Amino acid sequence: MIVPNKVIRFSESIIGKMPIILEYISKQDMTIKELFFTTQDYFEEIDEFIYSLDVLFLLDAIKVDFDKGVVTYVRKD
Repeated sequence: MIVPNKVIRFSESIIGKMPIILEYISKQDMTIKELFFTTQDYFEEIDEFIYSLDVLFLLDAIKVDFDKGVVTYVRKD
């Protein structure tokens, strides 16, 4: 589920689904709720979505304002 292997294809793994989240928040900042409802068709369960956010946060690809619940894309230009 998290990483691809012999059974799980890259497109079905968390690593393969992270660019979907980045695509949406690179256009505009979104609350976590808005982001989930916008991308829910790409995730089988909510835990995949949360794992994706966790990995993106750990990689410093996104910033989360925990008071407002807003996810922001971190631009590294």
